[in-house]
Amino acid sequence: MNATDFVQRWQRKANESQDCFDCFFSAWIALVIKARGHLNERQLSAPDTDRIAIIQYFDERAEAVVAVLGKMPEQVAWLAARKGTGTGQPILDVQPFSPQHLRQKFDELALVWSGQATRKPRCVAIATAEMINHIRNNMFHGVKAPDDAADRELLERVNSILMGILDV
Repeated sequence: MNATDFVQRWQRKANESQDCFDCFFSAWIALVIKARGHLNERQLSAPDTDRIAIIQYFDERAEAVVAVLGKMPEQVAWLAARKGTGTGQPILDVQPFSPQHLRQKFDELALVWSGQATRKPRCVAIATAEMINHIRNNMFHGVKAPDDAADRELLERVNSILMGILDV
């Protein structure tokens, strides 16, 4: 079985899932497999490979990523208006132990998605990749809870974006 087959199987599992956490997990795995296929040997042996692969994947497809986002105005408007449940900052909380460049990326993304600012497609695509990766980190490290209504709504909104990007 090749990587394309694995991507399709995980993507199908995500599409069939009735649970937003299961859908995100399956879509994330599909995205990682798809994105890692574009890395060279040196990149594959480096730390933080999945994040790097996904950022590179979004960057290389920036126009297509922005087009997917443009077809989901309700999702991006909701995300732009969302405040993290812990800090009240735009889109997602960025904890002190998280990379601090994320706070600026999420602030800018909220401005772009609310129509208050413009950025080049590469900037929006990379910030979107960072957002999805940060949600993954929060989910995989126990910050997101399956019984939390705000977490479920966030994942439901992001899942449609993630599934759309898997098709580019």
